[in-house]
Amino acid sequence: MENRRGEVSEHESACARVAAQFSELWLRRYVGSKLRRDPVYAAAYELFRGSDQPILDIGCGLGLLAFYLRERGCRQPLLGLDVDARKILRGIGIASHYEDIDLSSQDIQGPMPAFSGNIALFDVLHYLSLAEQTSLLSRLAQRVAPEGLLVIRDCPRDKGPRFWMTCAAEKFAQTVSWNMNTPLHFPTRERIAEAFHENEFTRESRPLWGRSPFNNHLFIFRRVSP
Repeated sequence: MENRRGEVSEHESACARVAAQFSELWLRRYVGSKLRRDPVYAAAYELFRGSDQPILDIGCGLGLLAFYLRERGCRQPLLGLDVDARKILRGIGIASHYEDIDLSSQDIQGPMPAFSGNIALFDVLHYLSLAEQTSLLSRLAQRVAPEGLLVIRDCPRDKGPRFWMTCAAEKFAQTVSWNMNTPLHFPTRERIAEAFHENEFTRESRPLWGRSPFNNHLFIFRRVSP
């Protein structure tokens, strides 16, 4: 119980330190709430903290994953890419407070940087067409280092109540212009897994609902050592 309280305290402190660096009150409150309530940040920390391989964060937004991991003591080089230049510009100023964090505005459908290590892909796939999803996952699989991880968080298409709640929330975020206004294509579990051959990757998936009503799941692919 004591260890659990300590983990919660470290998580809360890290969230507060990241949020405090944003000057705008509304953004500071958004960041603090997002980091505290979204279970993907603590889950990513548990998965990545034991590795010294660099991390590529696809769809990094403001760079919150990178900042959170730094505040939890992770020291790997971190590269964040996002097509939304507005969010990248806001995040770059915060990134300058840390070492080895690079945020860049880039369309992931174009050429990608040379990279080998761990990869995070959170809440990105459903903004792409099914063909684009297949292409991106195939390219990312090639960039996972031996013993490296590709961690995906997304909403699988299963037509349950949580799925429909997620759809509604995404459309609202698009309406208020915080998320990209593009058609949504939620992938099936099978489509996510098919790019990761079982002879090359171990495969795991689990719900990551937290206290939300949404259909978020975590998909974890670890490349097997040759």
